[in-house]
This record gives sequence, structure tokens and C-alpha cells, in this order.
Amino acid sequence: MNGLKNFLTNPAIYIVITLIGISLKFYRLDYKMFWYDEIATVVQVAGADNVLQIDNSKLNEIIPASHYNNLLKHNNFDYPLFPQLKSQLRNMNLNPLHYILLSFWYRLAGDDFTSYRLLSVLIFLLTLPFLFRLAKELFKTNLSGWISVSLYSVSPFIHYFAQEARYYILWVFLLVALHYFLLMALNRNQHHWWIGYICFGALSLYASILSGFIMIEHLLFALFIKKEYRLKFIAALVIIFLLYSPWLNYVFANRQEVLAALAWHKFEVVPWWAPALGLILGLVRTFSFYENYTLFWDDVFHNINTSMKIETFFNIIILAILIISAITMFKREKRESAWFVLLIFIPGLVFFYSLDIARNAITTHWWRYYIFNTIPVILLVTSLFAHKNSGRFLLRQAMYLGFVVISLYSVITISKYRYWYLGGNWQQEFVDNADLLSASKRPLMITDFVWKNNPGEGSMHAMETLVTLTNDSVDVLRVSPDFQNIQSLIPEYRYSNIYVIYASDQLAENLKNQLGETMKSRKVRIGAPVWEISQTSDFFKK
Repeated sequence: MNGLKNFLTNPAIYIVITLIGISLKFYRLDYKMFWYDEIATVVQVAGADNVLQIDNSKLNEIIPASHYNNLLKHNNFDYPLFPQLKSQLRNMNLNPLHYILLSFWYRLAGDDFTSYRLLSVLIFLLTLPFLFRLAKELFKTNLSGWISVSLYSVSPFIHYFAQEARYYILWVFLLVALHYFLLMALNRNQHHWWIGYICFGALSLYASILSGFIMIEHLLFALFIKKEYRLKFIAALVIIFLLYSPWLNYVFANRQEVLAALAWHKFEVVPWWAPALGLILGLVRTFSFYENYTLFWDDVFHNINTSMKIETFFNIIILAILIISAITMFKREKRESAWFVLLIFIPGLVFFYSLDIARNAITTHWWRYYIFNTIPVILLVTSLFAHKNSGRFLLRQAMYLGFVVISLYSVITISKYRYWYLGGNWQQEFVDNADLLSASKRPLMITDFVWKNNPGEGSMHAMETLVTLTNDSVDVLRVSPDFQNIQSLIPEYRYSNIYVIYASDQLAENLKNQLGETMKSRKVRIGAPVWEISQTSDFFKK
């Protein structure tokens, strides 16, 4: 028994699991489509004032699809660095730090889509030593550090964002470092730890304005647990606030734009239980995320299948273990450690639940917004799994291995999908359209870049299809919706297939009036309608 116990406390086991998690971050990194938010990130890096810089210079003209893809290749435009940064900072956003870092990164690593995602992988790696030190400082054992790092490495929720060209994994890294520097400052009371907390505090705010809420959680810890340092902590907060105040003033001046950008979260009526359901599912998603369900609450009642039932069974077990972990932590850990984990965990749940109820919104179902709660969830179960001096150690290690297995299964399952799994299968539309074009020998896509009569969304969704193409022979004809004699623009029999994709109602009706029965609707699994034009001899009669 002692031999087995010694084996299960050997760091080598956790190092191997961590290395598996790290290696999976590179697995199929380029497989998933470069989706809407990632495209928006690249656009913002350029400091563009208009979406994708698509103007009328190529209107009513056939051009290769690569023309539009190249709009996202910033090295082709040789943007001067400082004017680019200045342009970025003129555009309202809540995450300026990520775009600034990417401005340097693509110049060093390249501007293809995989390179943008590699920065997220690098930031994920930088998080590991800080998380190890954080867990060790909280629970005073190396074993707790190894367990937390290994669970973080295989977490499907973290895996999702570590492969995405977005700011979320940067935010997690900064918050882990922020937690660590706070603990060290309060436990050691040395100047360099306080300076580190101030620096990471300011950086975390520039990564996400929601970091301010995390600092409020830290303030509660200082006020009620570490009372002797509350004045020093308040002084640190004041300095952080001053460092962030220029951007905070800019956000406040543009608050109407910010509120308008968040309006899509809102509904007419949201039942009280819906945000609570989102919060609970968000917690278990740290370790279990292999079935596409419960993006919205009505999916729970209307789209149930066997896989969802199996996943729900495991999710209930995970949730029960989280509750047991919290109870055990308060019984066995130092009071300060237990309260620290609690105070970086519970207030966030209360805040988001209350915010959704007040706004009639479902922010809690978009779990990325409170990815900051992933860290305390991992710390909670770490406190349970890392206890060696108990007759139930083997049972807890079995639970740990179960978490690892479920997490790895979730990661592998997520990796099978070409669209981003967290967003639901609505992204299947763009993969399907890209596959349709890519499967044709020499296709032409006719469009006016309008998606379901929404021109603002149309250019972005059209780009989601174009950047997912695997065929270099695709041409695009962006045409005016009222253009007459479409045949005059198309060379005779050059194309193997001609498709109408992302067309406004005006363009679609105009083409139908011109082409009659040669323009036929194609069956689509999901999304906006698609038509195919038959190239009969009559079609080319100008």
C-alpha cells in the first residue's frame, strides 16, 4: 500500500500528464476554421476602421478568393508599427493589450492563422510555472503544484482557448500571476512582490476590464483576512487604477458603443434558473466538454440524445466532487488558503448571476466571459486530490485520474470538429460552404457579402468561408445587387460550378429574374441559402 502511495505521489506521473496536455495544444492547431472572432482580432490588429477594408474597387469584377484572404495578411501591407498601434488605440475595445502583443508577434512569427494561434499556446506555457507556484503557496506541497498544473494542462476548457487567436488565455495567465503575486505580497510583505502585483494588475486590466472585479475579490480578502495589510493593498489598487485610468476614461467616453456591443446578450424575458444553469455547466466545463449542448437553456429540454445523458451523468459527479472539495478544503486547509480560493470564486458567480437577472441576459451561458473561475475550480479539486495523510488518498487519486481521463476524452472529441465547439454547430454553415467550393474543380462564388440581409455580418461570415477554403482555384464575383446582365461578367465555360452564396434578397431576386430556372436552390444543412447556376448554352447568350 505504501509503495502504491509513493508511486502516486511521484512527480513523474503528473509531469507526463502535463506533457500530454502540452502536446495536445499543437494537435490540429490549424484544423479548425478561423472563425468570426479570430478574424475580428486580426482586423483589429491592423487598426482598421472599417470591416476588412472591403471597398468598391473590385465591385462587379471577378477576382481570386486569395485577394480577400490577403486582406488579413498584414505583412503584405508593411504597416509601420507605431501608426498601427495608434490606430488600434483609436478603436474602442475592452482588450487592447492582446492586440498590441499581436502587433509585435506577427512581425516575428508570421501572419498566417496558425501563427496567431501559436501566441496563445506560448502564453498557455507561460502560465504553468505561475500556477505551480500559486498552488504550492496555497497548499504548501509540491504535489499540489503538480496536480494543479496537470489538470490545467488537460482541461478541455483551457484547451479551447489555448488554441484560439483570442485574448482569453492571456487574461488567464495574467490573473494566475496576479493571484500569485498577491499571496506572496501578503505572506512576505516585500516590495518586489507588491511591485509585481501592481504591474500584473495594470496589465490584467488592459487585457480585460473585468479584471477590476477580480481585484475587488482580492480587496475582500485583504479587508477580512489579511487586515494588517489592507492599507498597503488599497495603496496598490490606487496605483493600478491610475495606470489604467487613461483607457478607463476612453471606455467611459464611449460607453454607449460598449453597451450596444453587449446588447446581443439580452432577451425579453430570462427565467431565474437560466443563468444559474449556465453557471453550473460552466463549472463542470473545466473538466468535461465533449458534447455540444446547452448553449442556450432550451436545448436541455428539446435536443436530448444519449450522449447528452451520459455526459450529464458525469457532469453531476464532477459537480458533486466540487462541492466535496469545497467542504474538505475548509476542514483541512489553513483558514487563509481556504478563504482565498473561496473569495476568488464565489463573488464572480454571484456577480454574473445578478447581472444576467438585472439585464435579462444570458452572459452566464457564454462561459468564456468568466474563464477566470476556471483557476479557483482547479485549485478546489487540487486541495482534495493533494492530501496524502489520509486513508482515502487512493480513492482521491482515483478521482483525479477520472478527471484526467474525462478531460482528455473531451479534448480529443473537441479536436475532431472543424468549427469551434463551444460556439455550437451554427458555424457548420461556413465549413459546409467552404467544402462545397473546395470540392469543385474551378468554382465561382457570386455574392454581395450579405448574410441573411445583414451586410455588416455578411462580410465577416463570407470571410469565414473564404479563409476555410482548401482549393486555390476559387474565384469570387462581388456584384452590385441591382446589376443587370450578370452573364456578361462571366467568361464562357471557364468555371466547373457557379454558386450564389451570401446574397441579399435583392441580389437573389435580381439573379432569379435574369436566369430563371438555371438558378436552382441547393439544400443546406444550416445557415443562409445557397444557389447553383446551371451553365446551359442559353446562359451564355449575352
